[in-house]
Amino acid sequence: MLQQAYGEDCLSSTRHEWHQRFKSGRTPIKDNPKSGWSSTSIDDDHVEKVLAVIHQNRHPTVCEVAEEVGICRSSCHPIWTKKLKMRRVAAKFVLRLLMRHSLSMNF
Repeated sequence: MLQQAYGEDCLSSTRHEWHQRFKSGRTPIKDNPKSGWSSTSIDDDHVEKVLAVIHQNRHPTVCEVAEEVGICRSSCHPIWTKKLKMRRVAAKFVLRLLMRHSLSMNF
């Protein structure tokens, strides 16, 4: 359909590029990793600051902690979920290990 509208050469360069990649041995269909800015907010110093803020106030929001620590919200949330292994339960973040322990005690 595109070739009818735009002519024979509309897809030729893309097809040629794919064919060359396949001939050179590239078989995965996923994209290659892209270079970009590395996150400077998700480091050990900021993780410690976030943890200190959470220990002072057990019911903070991501926005409140991010503002107090001085990082963006999109950096603060991965610190909570990936670095500190916390998840939201009943409108507050708690350690997953504590949740597993308390659940095993109840059953």
